[in-house]
Amino acid sequence: MVAETAAVHPCKEEQVEEHSDLSGIADASKPNPGRIYDYLLGGDHNFEVDRLTAQKLQSIAPFFPKMLRLLRWFLGEAVRRLSAEGFTDFIDFASGLPTMDHIHHTAGPQARVLYSDIDPVTVAYGQEIVRELPHVRYLQCDAGKPETVLRSKVISEIFGDNRKFAVGLNAIAFFLSDEDLEHSLSVLYDWVAPGSKLFISDADHSEQTDEAKSFHKLYETMGQPLSNRSKKDFEGLLGKWKVTEPGMQRLEDWLDLEKTFADEMTSTLGISNFYGAILEK
Repeated sequence: MVAETAAVHPCKEEQVEEHSDLSGIADASKPNPGRIYDYLLGGDHNFEVDRLTAQKLQSIAPFFPKMLRLLRWFLGEAVRRLSAEGFTDFIDFASGLPTMDHIHHTAGPQARVLYSDIDPVTVAYGQEIVRELPHVRYLQCDAGKPETVLRSKVISEIFGDNRKFAVGLNAIAFFLSDEDLEHSLSVLYDWVAPGSKLFISDADHSEQTDEAKSFHKLYETMGQPLSNRSKKDFEGLLGKWKVTEPGMQRLEDWLDLEKTFADEMTSTLGISNFYGAILEK
């Protein structure tokens, strides 16, 4: 069933604001997915509990750091291609920490970027990281409910009346239910102007090994359960978005890399491959 989506403006929830109830909330006693990613990507905005959890994830799936780098490299490749097409305005969801070759590093100083993440700890860190960058902001938002950010006054403050955007939903689809992903894509499609593009990635989790169950359990304890869907099911959730050339490809193909660890992911976690696409309205 297609998820019901309403126009952004009728929503009655309050607009999200910057720096609201986010100061002093870093909890060093609980692992945080954004900080785990930061650690595994080589960053330094993480705590000991994050590093210990990352090591547990690696003990189940030794290729995990490579997987995260592959996802970040795809983000960079998508941003480079969209920048070459003339896009300078980016809205990104489930951004994690804006370190280690994120959008504003790749798109250049002329780009205007709005990052967002569901986790208040990540948002607080992110706001601190970008606070000296005049064209970059960071807000709290659930990627499954993008209307939270789209209603914010920060949109007009950064982008004015422009609605032609490059939108990022990288490395988040597998954290969203089918209903939330379908809702998010529908709301974004209705809101952006024609000609806008959206880059997205997902993984085929339709089969699970015993190791995969342990891997998923760790994410459940962090409050971010993983969804299990096939590539075919994923393509059925795209709605009105059109897949552009070169199509829905394995991330290795996007990056002209050899098939370095896809077989390992399949044997360990039952993941057939990671794939991505650039969509267009």
